Amino acid sequence: MTSTRREKKEATRQKLIGAGAKVFAADGVQGARIADIAREAGVAIGTLYTHFADKDALFTELMRAGKISVIEGLIQARQSSNTRAGRDRAAMEGVVGFAQVYGPLFRLLLSRGSGDPMQREVVDAIAELRVAELIVGKAEGWVRCDLDPQAAARCEVGAVFHLLDWWIDNPDRFTPDQLVEQLCIVRRFGIEGTGALIDGNGSLPPLTAAGSLVP
Repeated sequence: MTSTRREKKEATRQKLIGAGAKVFAADGVQGARIADIAREAGVAIGTLYTHFADKDALFTELMRAGKISVIEGLIQARQSSNTRAGRDRAAMEGVVGFAQVYGPLFRLLLSRGSGDPMQREVVDAIAELRVAELIVGKAEGWVRCDLDPQAAARCEVGAVFHLLDWWIDNPDRFTPDQLVEQLCIVRRFGIEGTGALIDGNGSLPPLTAAGSLVP
């Protein structure tokens, strides 16, 4: 197969994954139809079957690819800065950017209520990354001592998902930068227990190099 043919085949595959995410998000895995996915992708049904055995195979692939993308992005955010504030912002920028570009896939990945084991696996993996951070935070004193890391992490994942799920349908309410800022504030003051230290101008006080608020 020539390079051009491989590129075209991969482009078609990505179109099918994107179309599948949109149809699955709207109709659910059981309600989604192959014909609707092919129509959304702008290809013949037979073309879809040259890439995926059935709609379950397509769903498995898009969930696998989406999980890898989100988890790798969050891990990279952890390594992007020496401060908690910097890591928080990198993580929220990544999540907002993903939701903005891949809205239907974002909804599929984070919609744990469907009962699908793959969707539960994605949410569990995201939550466990945050649990590890919060355990460290309790030991270092920047997480409230009365917060359970498991409970706090799942509250945070749920809050982020529901805010972004709403924003996908109401993109004019916040710019991406404004949404990132709100998510960072919620994460810092809603979970880490630093306190709502806002100055008279409505601004956050400065951070030290370690990511702690200057008293």
